[in-house]
Amino acid sequence: MLSITFLGHQGWLFRAEHAAVLVDPLLCEDFGAAQALGYRVWPPRELDLAAFPALDAVVLSHEHDDHFDIPSLAKLDRGIPIHLSARSSNAAHAILREMGFTVHPLAPGEAVRYGELELLPFAGDHVNTDNGDEWDTLPFVVRHTGGAGSFFSLVDITLVQAHVEWAAQKLARPGVIGWTNNAMDWSHMAPYMAERTEGTQQCFVKMGVGHKLIETLWGTPQAMVTCAGGFSFHGERAHLNARVFCVDTDAVCKAMSDVYKKEKFVAARPGQTLHLAAGKLKSIDERTTFLGTKPRDEWPSRAKIASEPPPDYAPACGRRALDAAELDRLRADLDELARSLVGGRLFRSLCSLLATDAPDREPTFALVLRRDGAEPLVFAYAMTACGFVEVSGGDPRARYLAGLECWASDLAAVLRGELGPIAIMFGRASLWNALPVRFEFDPFAALYRVSHPLARPREYLRTYQRLLRACADTKPVIARAVR
Repeated sequence: MLSITFLGHQGWLFRAEHAAVLVDPLLCEDFGAAQALGYRVWPPRELDLAAFPALDAVVLSHEHDDHFDIPSLAKLDRGIPIHLSARSSNAAHAILREMGFTVHPLAPGEAVRYGELELLPFAGDHVNTDNGDEWDTLPFVVRHTGGAGSFFSLVDITLVQAHVEWAAQKLARPGVIGWTNNAMDWSHMAPYMAERTEGTQQCFVKMGVGHKLIETLWGTPQAMVTCAGGFSFHGERAHLNARVFCVDTDAVCKAMSDVYKKEKFVAARPGQTLHLAAGKLKSIDERTTFLGTKPRDEWPSRAKIASEPPPDYAPACGRRALDAAELDRLRADLDELARSLVGGRLFRSLCSLLATDAPDREPTFALVLRRDGAEPLVFAYAMTACGFVEVSGGDPRARYLAGLECWASDLAAVLRGELGPIAIMFGRASLWNALPVRFEFDPFAALYRVSHPLARPREYLRTYQRLLRACADTKPVIARAVR
């Protein structure tokens, strides 16, 4: 028997007769501390860690802090071996060793086996598809070596035909498919963007295309289970719950079931456990002994509200001012950002503009950086000088083609690798673009490149050490299995 339990967001527990392997666990209700995101697991759950099964191993598919959560990992017995993506930064491997774990690099194409469970990671297609900053992410297949069944997940990677062909070479037929929904509505920070009302339909179409590819090249899945987007906001940022989530996964699964009436499509809930035997789905339990989903009336609402301006925002880093030395460091870091833009998509989009496209504006973008008790700093990107020029006077939103506004302290933290750009994307920045049809303005892609853990491992190690100090009193409550 192979049992697959959904933990929430993108966490999974796989159990066989003599093995239990945990993948991407969130064992705290609040997470996202590395990026000051203030997430909570959604739907909310009833989690009894004292009753959690003993583990043979933990697998971490990549370093993003909705998968690699230091406070959650602190709850594990240090004797449990950790398998972390070999492509994650040295900082991630180093902090796990500091915590006392034995860390094994998880290399794409090389299987990990415990008892009857074998986990085989593979790689994303980062040449022909845009996977954002998921460079270290390893999709995977888990199979029961006795033939009970299997689980296939792309994690946060875009599915391509080669992935299905690869899986079909390893397994004669598919078992359970974990289908990731990462769709978000970013219109809350950009008035020129229309609200994303078609997200559910788009997810249904994308899932249908993926299902057809899997069915044609591999076979009919025993079930497709949707996951991801499993978080909510609270406190002063609770308004984002009605703004950023644009897919109703229950509706998507209902639509898929209407098309494929003999197949199973499940919008995953914490505690749901799928049981497979002899390659077939035998049953689904809605909860397990250590985990269940709270009643629906306790879930934070994601219902859309009438369009209204978002409230003012506080800095993610908690600081509203920079001293003179920090401002000098920010200017130097902006020069580094300018160099990283050369040849990128935003740079190429600027190169594609005509002088007549926006004759009343300067054909570049600006950064408007808020400060407490002072006028914002304004930096205009100067392509031919490969730098950002500090400017004053006038309204930058009327002067420049496009721009990003955020707190100066937040941008400084992002450029130093103390925060990732996602920290400011959720309600802590605003964009403008006077020519969205012609000019593709996405400053965050460039910020990801300069602030990713793979670009700033030393800085991220300090962040991880800070998080570890904050949970120094946490006692391990999940044991290592004794076989």
